[in-house]
Amino acid sequence: GVDGAIKKAVRVMQELHKLTEQYGIKLSVAIYPLPQQVLFDVENSKQVQIWKKFCENKCEFFINSFPSFFNISKEIGKQETVDQFFIKMDMHFNLAANEILYLDFVKIFKK
Repeated sequence: GVDGAIKKAVRVMQELHKLTEQYGIKLSVAIYPLPQQVLFDVENSKQVQIWKKFCENKCEFFINSFPSFFNISKEIGKQETVDQFFIKMDMHFNLAANEILYLDFVKIFKK
């Protein structure tokens, strides 16, 4: 079920963290919403909470793009956000959305 899938994902990420630590590689995690999350979920979703907690004391950077897309959806509406920033009938971002992700990355990396 869902809880098992979450545990498995966290376990795999813990293994990745051990590996990156072993080789002196800094780990960063970026998260962003899927179209269904923009339409039916909340900004501080379970996904956000899980990966934010995971990154505590493990990640050099935690990049959360949920606020960017949820702020847009508050301005123009959820469906319009999906229509403007995702490839039609697909879960992948289009060029406009990738620009938002880029800006989120730049904000974090410039700190």
